[in-house]
Amino acid sequence: MSTSKALLHGDGLLNALTGVALEVQRARLVSEVLAAAGPGLERFGFQVAVISLDQQGYWVRYLTPQPHLLALQKRVVPGSRQPLDPRGPFQTVTTSEEPVLLLGMREIVRGYSGAVGHPAVETDLALVPDIGAIAPLHVRRSQWGALVLLHDELGEEDLAIIRLFALQLGSAIEVAQGFELLQRRTAELDLAHELASSGPRADSTVLCRRALETVSRSSESESAMLHRFDVDSGEYVLVGEAWGYQGALVERYRRFKIEEGHPLARAPLAVSARDLPFDAQAVAAEGLQHVAIVPLQIEGKPVGLLSLARARDVPYGEHELRSAEILGVQMASQLERARLSDESTRLYRDLKKSYDELGRTQQELVRHERLAALGELAAVMAHEVRNPLGVIFNSLTTLKRLLRPTGDSEMLLNMVGEEADRLNRIVGDLLDFVRPYELVKKQMAVEPIIANAVDAAAQSTLHSSVRVLTEFPRELPPFPLDAHLLKQALVNLIVNAAQAMPRGGTVTVRATVELVRGAPWLAVRVQDEGVGLTPRAAEKMFQPFFTTKATGTGLGLAVVKRIVDAHLGEITARANDQGTGTTFTVRLPPTTETRSVSLTPPRPSPSFPHG
Repeated sequence: MSTSKALLHGDGLLNALTGVALEVQRARLVSEVLAAAGPGLERFGFQVAVISLDQQGYWVRYLTPQPHLLALQKRVVPGSRQPLDPRGPFQTVTTSEEPVLLLGMREIVRGYSGAVGHPAVETDLALVPDIGAIAPLHVRRSQWGALVLLHDELGEEDLAIIRLFALQLGSAIEVAQGFELLQRRTAELDLAHELASSGPRADSTVLCRRALETVSRSSESESAMLHRFDVDSGEYVLVGEAWGYQGALVERYRRFKIEEGHPLARAPLAVSARDLPFDAQAVAAEGLQHVAIVPLQIEGKPVGLLSLARARDVPYGEHELRSAEILGVQMASQLERARLSDESTRLYRDLKKSYDELGRTQQELVRHERLAALGELAAVMAHEVRNPLGVIFNSLTTLKRLLRPTGDSEMLLNMVGEEADRLNRIVGDLLDFVRPYELVKKQMAVEPIIANAVDAAAQSTLHSSVRVLTEFPRELPPFPLDAHLLKQALVNLIVNAAQAMPRGGTVTVRATVELVRGAPWLAVRVQDEGVGLTPRAAEKMFQPFFTTKATGTGLGLAVVKRIVDAHLGEITARANDQGTGTTFTVRLPPTTETRSVSLTPPRPSPSFPHG
């Protein structure tokens, strides 16, 4: 060694260690304390090791980075926490309260190296000082570990100064541990505050990752997972991703169940991986040595599960489990708030849907009640109006036969007949609208029904300038239909189309088969070249008594709508692509089911001749 002997004795050693102690006292973390102490001592020619001690054995916290010292540990990672075999000179640490001077360090290292399976090389042993000192390090009045100093010039007279430095180093470690604890508690409080103040719609994945990171650092765990309890399935479901671990256990435990009454669901469990009551081999195969599982509950009900794991052979302590449980409950509260928020949102949507459905049902009920009242009124009107109409028609026929009127008299009598006939049609439309439709569906050919409807419309009201064309595919299969009612609906649509073309034009009736929700439906389109649709007409055209014609009753399309509804079909209207005219499309399903659209049955009406 180049360092003079005077430097390592008396005031020289005291001044040297005092300077290092001042550097150590300024550190705020245990790692910083060791990083200041080791190199500081090495500047004065010492070779240094700092050993920590716990129930599992010895742990290297710092080691002078020189090759010949590597045999002092099984797996050499300077600054790591790998366990040392308790055999050898370091057993003195457990019994001595004062620094101990060791002589013959080369022989000690040679024997220890052979015991741990790393035989020392003689050329390396020549670099090991033959004199060493071991001083216990005390933290909070209990032994934390030991400081090992190697130097050829050490003597018994130096142990008092080394003891003083060890006390200062232990004090610095204690302060650093307190500061680290304060940092952890501050981080835990920050997390608890963030979880408590976050709204139910906060990003659970982000909060989970931050919470797992904080819990892992607070409990000195290498990995952590958080599961929420799904009430519907009874399973524990992984929230986000695991922290610090991406192995096979993530997929294995993405979703799992715990039997009701299982101890794991009631109290925290902290065991070595090999003692786990389930999947011990799989967990150990992932390199995990100790596991802590903390069930999360609110008012005795499960809400989640927090799992922690260590790759180091250091068991979890009671205070670490308690800290994890406290933070876990905060995390569980956030999960429960999110679940309750989702549940309330779902219930609100369901309630709103039910309320809207109730509103539509009430509107439909009111409409049906009004139509029922209208049906009863129509029955009375048909009986009370058609009897006088019969007298009027009979009287007009008799007057024309007896008087044989000409000129103005003939014109007036014809006007009375036309208006009486219009009144009779109004009563007929009203009866058609309120008549109970009891459909009888049968497999019917479609083409004859459409042809009959075209003929009936042409014989009734179609102007000579209106042409009706029909288009069918080559083969149109039979459909379950009520032929009489479908014919009535098509007659009304064709007449409506003709009335929309006062100057004449073409009405085209097309029948095809279309796929609707995967089933073949019959589609009949009635297209005109008339004035087209206004927004108001498009909205109300199927409502009773709505009409845009001066002489219309507003019941023709309403009757069509009721007939189509009774067939469980659909009817739509849209403006033609050419910009003029309208196309009505009736779609009927291939089922034999029907819908009742009966109103109050009208009273029977007497028949009478038309004049």
